[in-house]
Amino acid sequence: MRRVVRLVVLTLLLTSGMPAVLQAESKKEDQTLVDSYGLLPQFRAFSISPDGKHYAYIQRQEQKDYFVVMNPAQGKIVASVDADKFKARDLYFATNNYVIILASETKRQFGVRGKWENSTAIAYNLKTKQMKTLLQKTKSLYPAQGGLGRIVGFNKNTNEVFMPAYSGSGGAEPRLDLYRVSLKTGVGKIHTKGRITTRNWFVNSNGQVLAREDFSGRKQQHVVYAKHKKQWKLIYSADAAMPEITLTAVTPDEQQLLFVSGDENYSALYSMSLDDGQISEPLYQREKSEIDRTMVDINRQLIGIKFDGFKPSYGFPDQADNQIADALVNHYPASAVHYVGKTADSEKWLIRVSGNAGTGDYKLYNKSNNQLKHIISEYPQIKSIGEIKAISFKARDGVKIPSILTLPREVVKPTNLPLILLPHGGPRHHDTMDFNWLSQFFSAKGYAVMQPNFRGSTGFGFELRDRGNAQWGLGMQDDVSDSVKVLVNAGYVDPDRVCIIGASYGGYSALAGGAFTPDLYRCVISIAGISDIPAMMKSERREAGLSNWRTHYWEEVIGDPDKHEARLESTSPVNFASDFKAPVLLLHGKDDTVVSIRQSKEMHNALQSAGKDSEFVQLESEDHWLSTSETRLALLHAINDFLDEHNPAGQL
Repeated sequence: MRRVVRLVVLTLLLTSGMPAVLQAESKKEDQTLVDSYGLLPQFRAFSISPDGKHYAYIQRQEQKDYFVVMNPAQGKIVASVDADKFKARDLYFATNNYVIILASETKRQFGVRGKWENSTAIAYNLKTKQMKTLLQKTKSLYPAQGGLGRIVGFNKNTNEVFMPAYSGSGGAEPRLDLYRVSLKTGVGKIHTKGRITTRNWFVNSNGQVLAREDFSGRKQQHVVYAKHKKQWKLIYSADAAMPEITLTAVTPDEQQLLFVSGDENYSALYSMSLDDGQISEPLYQREKSEIDRTMVDINRQLIGIKFDGFKPSYGFPDQADNQIADALVNHYPASAVHYVGKTADSEKWLIRVSGNAGTGDYKLYNKSNNQLKHIISEYPQIKSIGEIKAISFKARDGVKIPSILTLPREVVKPTNLPLILLPHGGPRHHDTMDFNWLSQFFSAKGYAVMQPNFRGSTGFGFELRDRGNAQWGLGMQDDVSDSVKVLVNAGYVDPDRVCIIGASYGGYSALAGGAFTPDLYRCVISIAGISDIPAMMKSERREAGLSNWRTHYWEEVIGDPDKHEARLESTSPVNFASDFKAPVLLLHGKDDTVVSIRQSKEMHNALQSAGKDSEFVQLESEDHWLSTSETRLALLHAINDFLDEHNPAGQL
């Protein structure tokens, strides 16, 4: 495959008062801007082989995805495969010769209610150039299930991976068994049988089962069993509506499990003995930083810990690795440095720099000569990055709200700027100092962009997170509104030129802003947003069941629809369409399996019935995550046109 990299110089022109020729030129530049930010990254999901001889990655060329393997020493591509047939999510090297590609597709099956996102793992053999979808021809699988791409172990002697998957016929409740799957053929066989309550498996490097994790929503019981001489031994038991610990890894000596749990206001990593279940003191914890994830190898053995916050930090078992990680993080003080992987001998580290210093720049650190080499950028066509600032402000009740403010690069002193308010989804999520394609698009157009980590957000301690419980449309929305007032009072933002935009929960927040603080916004844009909370809760209960932990989670975060019906109705924007003053743009993927497209359709109908200005754009063949370039472009074109009409950045 011929590699093509197009470099685009972006120039922003304001259209106000321009002659027709200049306006046409400005429109052309605007088109270039949409293309630059709307397309999926040109390069993504980089991985380095254990011996350091190959890179694997996904490359977009002419709006098609290709899976690529490259030999950097020789400077040549050794494999190039059309990956446009599936939605490639990520990839990694299982061995020097095998790459695992994680992908998904939205599926519907006769006899199964609704759609689901069917994930899968594909093994690519560098020697034979063959690809095999793992578990594809396995007959004992339950007919409709997601999560088929999860690998929990690898036996290098037999070239088999171990994958949890549900077994059973369509008529009976399935059980989560552990399959051993040949990388050569992709066919799986049941390795060890689980139960209908099983949710997790752990194996050693030879494929022997170490432990099984079960959770019963009906009994509200969470248990862990260790395998002792072919017998199961109970090593952990807790009565809980939702699991209170998250098992994540195995220690290198394969004698203990590692798990993440809350410790006062922040999370910590603990060990649990496979012999008797004894739990250690915290092994890893960092004040004012939650654990983002436990980094593990293919056998789920611990590599290190990634901590949260405005930008990530790390903890490794080896002190020398900690020194390298700290040096790399400190080398980019105003950007997020993401550990991607390293070679088996720890001599070469692959990192991704995202934020003020890069659009997602992959770099290789060589330990032997202490050199850092740039490989490629995810968005090589983007040369100017809006300035990303980590700030905090006090909400009306004094709660500290950590936030991200992005300013146009050309602005020396921010004064009276138009604002895009961009609350995140989740809502248990948080915005960081990473490069964000959507906020950077707005910044490139000339807007200031505010991303408040309102109460209910993760990353900054449980106190802030738990303050969001039962606060949809209330305290959480007050934080979003207060972030505008803070910028207005500081003189950064023109109070008459504020638009609120969000996706998923952020889409709800955008609609709530239009409904409950209508004088604050000049326009409202919701992407896959929730408009009717009781309807969403009923859907979750119907799909998951009353005893499922997901139902308990939503009842904790939002509220019980039976006990709190009045509050949920009073914080649902669909019931307050008549209160909207700003024009509304609703965008929603037709194949969204997380938030039903009905949420946007019903909001649009309610607004139209109330005589309000509302536009609805259905994104064909798109899921909840805007996974294709075509629909991202369609979305960004619609947003761009809507903003130019209702809140143009160039308006004086």
